[in-house]
Amino acid sequence: MDFYKLILYANILGICLPVALTYLVIANLITGQPIYPSTIVCLALGYAVMIKRNVLFQELWEKWFRKNNK
Repeated sequence: MDFYKLILYANILGICLPVALTYLVIANLITGQPIYPSTIVCLALGYAVMIKRNVLFQELWEKWFRKNNK
């Protein structure tokens, strides 16, 4: 497998997992299920890593929220 394709898949998972965990926390709030402290820690860590280190997320953010839409 190509190394860059593997990095791309890791970056995609780095975006998908915190978002999915956010929906899981919201679903647990709605259904009254317990939310464990480790879930909140993983959620915060996932978003921090995604925002600071994920190159794909940074490129998508720049593309979507650029002031000049050229």
